[in-house]
Amino acid sequence: MLGLDGQKMSKSKGNTIELRMTADETAKLIKRAVTDSDRHITYDPANRPEVSNLVNLAALTQDRTPADVAAELGDAGGGGLKKMVTESLNEYFAPMRARRAELEADPGYLEQVLADGNARANAIAEQTLSEVRAAMQMVY
Repeated sequence: MLGLDGQKMSKSKGNTIELRMTADETAKLIKRAVTDSDRHITYDPANRPEVSNLVNLAALTQDRTPADVAAELGDAGGGGLKKMVTESLNEYFAPMRARRAELEADPGYLEQVLADGNARANAIAEQTLSEVRAAMQMVY
């Protein structure tokens, strides 16, 4: 999966779509995504990696094959492809974004979840360290 600029996906390059982004931020990023001048949309990763990357994003979020998505788009061009990808991604992420917003609205709950996880991790780590000390005969 390539980043939106056709290069290797990387947060530091700013070519990713993040779950915390709004629908408008996602749309803005996808509008800047790299495509080519051929109006006919095809899924051809070897010869059209940027277009195929966007077709693949739409296919993944719609639970379809990239070939089916490309066939549906036909001569829609890069604009039609980007519109479909934007709508598909925003629809796909909508429930996750809603849940994230719901959780962010209750910082006390989040702090409790983190504290509980930390306590469980510490208990497991203490048990592991006890076993290692016993195996190394370092119990004092």
